[in-house]
Amino acid sequence: MQQIDEVCPLKVIVVGAGLGGLSAAIALRRQGHCVHILESSSFKSELGAGLAVPPNTVRSLRGLGCNIDNLKPVDNLCFTAMAHDGSPGMMNNMTDYGQAYGDPWVMAHRVDLHNELMRVALEPEKTGPPAQLRLDSQVASCNVDACTVSLVDGTIYSADLIVGADGIRSTIRSYVLDAEIDIPPTGIAGYRWLTPAEALEPYPELDWIIKNPPLGARLITAPVRRNDSIEQSGPAPISEKADKRTIIIYACRNGTMLNVLGVHDDPRNQNEVGWNVPVTQESLLDFFKDYHPRFKRLLELADNVHLWQMRVVPRLETWINKRVCLLGDSAHASLPTLGQGFGMGLEDAVALATLLPMGTKVSDIENRLVAYESLRKGRAEYVAMESFEQQNIPEKRGLYLRSSMMRDEIMGYDVKAEAEKVFKELMTSTDKVTYRPHVDCLW
Repeated sequence: MQQIDEVCPLKVIVVGAGLGGLSAAIALRRQGHCVHILESSSFKSELGAGLAVPPNTVRSLRGLGCNIDNLKPVDNLCFTAMAHDGSPGMMNNMTDYGQAYGDPWVMAHRVDLHNELMRVALEPEKTGPPAQLRLDSQVASCNVDACTVSLVDGTIYSADLIVGADGIRSTIRSYVLDAEIDIPPTGIAGYRWLTPAEALEPYPELDWIIKNPPLGARLITAPVRRNDSIEQSGPAPISEKADKRTIIIYACRNGTMLNVLGVHDDPRNQNEVGWNVPVTQESLLDFFKDYHPRFKRLLELADNVHLWQMRVVPRLETWINKRVCLLGDSAHASLPTLGQGFGMGLEDAVALATLLPMGTKVSDIENRLVAYESLRKGRAEYVAMESFEQQNIPEKRGLYLRSSMMRDEIMGYDVKAEAEKVFKELMTSTDKVTYRPHVDCLW
């Protein structure tokens, strides 16, 4: 006789209510599980900047029930490159991406994306029990064996599954690995700021940014070589570094806001300065003083400029330990070079939830996490590696825009379909299950 098991939704703790944590909460609630999100901040201030949302990311967002219009998106129809002296460079036409990949590449503001994910995670009307969000709840430690987390105030929460989506400075990561992992400096940083689009109106010399079609991201590249030389007792330099300064500009918030990022090699000792610090407009202008006057006008409009260190998580030995796993930046934080940072974390969330449908027993979770890591780790780490190398290795710069094969591999990927294939392979038992829902999902 077939055994009939009565099952309940899993109790899941998601540590971190950033983009990855909210994505995980949505994906898991849609499977019927009870999700509690623990977030250390209070969300009292609006933070963030522009964000790339390429086709594979749009596809996954739609699959989670997000309304892309709520992101106030701007279509990214091309990447247009120009040299620092104003001369034209390469243009990558992206007007056919919607047809090629089923969804377009759009640009959004991080806060608008966060707000939409929050809505879909918490609204009662959505599929599955709404996630419960606890703010000002900083996790101090995790007991992997007991599957519990302790807050700094001493409160202990237990769960069937713990998801560490707490970012590049993750607390959960050291408990998964049973070791502290250093996040070393990359020597790369970026000047970052937002400018209202209306501020450009008086300056026709800036029409090339948001008025001249095809519209999309603009990349301003540095001179081929820049004399960053160390001189001996004579005029001849003993070394010369490639100049990797690049200014990336694109619109977001329905075209009302410009996101600007000036990526460069950081001359500072990154271990002795903050990861994200305010800087003056004067220092920004001085750093790009050899750029053409048509670009200088844009820099003169910069306000509230921050200098952001770009660090990456080194390849980890594992993302999983018993019933605790890592997701998103805690596992594979990368540079923004390919525009896939959030997208990889979103794919993690979709894959994880697909492998944990309603009917999953607590005793199944460890094996499902092995499958999750097997499905996700290689792809996410490949994207992170390419993001770093295509910024840092001169010969690889721009490879993503030049290689249709690489774009197809990354943006043509359907994580939901791939996870369903893996899940089907896991299902060898014919045991039937019945669902007994929690009435209120209170713990």
